[in-house]
Amino acid sequence: MKKLIALAMAIIVACLGLAVGSHRLSASTGDTGRNVLNLANWGDYIDPKLITKFERETGYHVNLETFDSNEGMYTKIKQGGTDYDLTVPSEYMVAKMRKEGLLLKLDRSRLHGLHNFGSAS
Repeated sequence: MKKLIALAMAIIVACLGLAVGSHRLSASTGDTGRNVLNLANWGDYIDPKLITKFERETGYHVNLETFDSNEGMYTKIKQGGTDYDLTVPSEYMVAKMRKEGLLLKLDRSRLHGLHNFGSAS
């Protein structure tokens, strides 16, 4: 009987571990299951009124974290533990982050209105 109880407890602990791992994996890929946009951007780059308007129109809450240099943002992302949905680094930093595998590829099927953007000529 003790072995059966120990086995049942081990199964429960394993299931809990898998559930926590699954949640963390989803969060690390930007899928929090909530209407939240985690944004890292330059300080004073976006008018707070625009964020309020965005939140009102979309129903998403914006968590805005600002940085004053590419290197500061890069270091924070490189260390891990950040779950930004969107960051706004300079072009040279995008290339560096892409080379180091710190960027996720956009799923264009989930982005509406891309036809409004053309290539720069």
